[in-house]
Amino acid sequence: MKLSLTPIAGAMTAIGMAGAAYAASAPVTPAAATEAQIAQVDAIFARWAHQDTPGCAVAVSRGSEILAQRVYGMASLELGVPAKQDSIYEAGSDSKQFTAAATLMLAREGKLSLDDDIRKYVPEMPDYGAPITIRHLLHHTSGLRDWGSVAAIEGWPRNSRTADNKDMLDILVRQKQLNFAPGAHYLYSNSNFNLLAIIVQRVSGQSLADFTHDRIFVPLGMSHTRWRDDHGEVVPGRTGAYEFENGVYRNDQVIEDAYGNGGLLTTVDDLVKWQAALDDDRFGPGFTEAMQQPTRLNDGTRIAYALAVVNLDHHGEQEVSHSGSTGGYRAWMARYPRQKLAVSLLCNGGNADTPTLGRDVADVFLPAFKSRPYTPKGALPTGLYADGMTGFPVRFAADAQGQLTADGRALEPVGPGRWALREDVFAFSKSGLVRENREGERIAYRKVEQVSAFDPKDYAGRFCGVDTGGCLTFRQQGDTLVYDGPRWSGRPLTAAYADVFTGDALPQSSSMTVKFRRDAGGKVTSLRFGESRAYDVEFRRTDG
Repeated sequence: MKLSLTPIAGAMTAIGMAGAAYAASAPVTPAAATEAQIAQVDAIFARWAHQDTPGCAVAVSRGSEILAQRVYGMASLELGVPAKQDSIYEAGSDSKQFTAAATLMLAREGKLSLDDDIRKYVPEMPDYGAPITIRHLLHHTSGLRDWGSVAAIEGWPRNSRTADNKDMLDILVRQKQLNFAPGAHYLYSNSNFNLLAIIVQRVSGQSLADFTHDRIFVPLGMSHTRWRDDHGEVVPGRTGAYEFENGVYRNDQVIEDAYGNGGLLTTVDDLVKWQAALDDDRFGPGFTEAMQQPTRLNDGTRIAYALAVVNLDHHGEQEVSHSGSTGGYRAWMARYPRQKLAVSLLCNGGNADTPTLGRDVADVFLPAFKSRPYTPKGALPTGLYADGMTGFPVRFAADAQGQLTADGRALEPVGPGRWALREDVFAFSKSGLVRENREGERIAYRKVEQVSAFDPKDYAGRFCGVDTGGCLTFRQQGDTLVYDGPRWSGRPLTAAYADVFTGDALPQSSSMTVKFRRDAGGKVTSLRFGESRAYDVEFRRTDG
């Protein structure tokens, strides 16, 4: 699991997970933003309102009425062009809402069923013993490995080379194993929505780009919206995209042609029209309700992730939201149905924390709330714990000031034994540790012993992928274990617990875990490589 970097004030809770009830506050009467509200919004984006930073565009609306719209920073740092109201950004994973909507339209027309086996439309996919349904794809419960994670393991992290949906499918077809059985767990995987783009095309006879243009963008007047299905195409008004590295901004424009998982080029004006259409149920009675309907896992656990939106509780208000991140673009969209309020946010700087920025904006317009800070009591929980599903280790430590951290990231106390890291909560009790994720699933952790000494010779050797391309070579370098991959070398690993190592060894990727396996005689014969969205990818020793 990749842990998020910045804590927020209080963890979000999934609707229905713990009997959450909405506050009794009355809906706010629609009105234009006041000068004081505009000043608060400007203060939230103060760091982006400069000629040497990328920018953000934000709109607050009720229905089709825009209450406030602000633009900050630069569309192009290279050309010195300021961002404008109609500047075009990429929406990242907020694009998934439109892929989900297209799929739902076809289902409501009887052209497919959400409970169809995906192999009915994509027979190239392996038979995993239990069917993966279209519904599994929509809710990220399919168990399919994220194709970008697999590509990163093979030496090509996302956006390091051009890839389209055919390339994505080629990677998936090779995957003979899943992260978990279909419906057993929730795990965000872009593969699900790239496959949906393919299914929409095979069922409708139109590409996803053409289908959504005809059925969504044109009817709603979203005249600045299109898909990035050809990254080389000139798009007038498109902003640059930038990542902040070592104190400077660098170009990070998207060079992929894969889309459906992301790839929507749009403006905040157009997103206002989309959010208003959902609020008004403009695509037919029950359409919006179906988009917002959570799902359940095989064991009955209710999951807050619906059709590319997440149902959360934000200070007593229902929040239907989703974030986006691709290349140097960041995005966030949220609706607060009771208040008929929507926030649409697009940025072209990779260090823009759009969920935090967006919720701060929403709080300016939502009914006031009182925060309830919690002061922890007693000794803080510390030690090394391993995710019971993936084996990923997390180290909890406390400093002299009483701050608890998880792998160095500050946690916020939100209740007895409960510590929040952004939208997840680590709940400690006498029986152990459970991570309650934002979507409502509870993952048990087990306490493990940190390895203090190991012999690198045990793990040295060459290991090749079973259903992935490329091989990994592990070798001793002094008292350290390092490994060489398809496009890198000399990457150090850190011993975590028995036969398990961690590292930040994949370029442009999250932390990874290597779990070595031994035979009956104690010899290391294989390993399971884990990245944030691809678990237990198998490699076998080939050097005898």
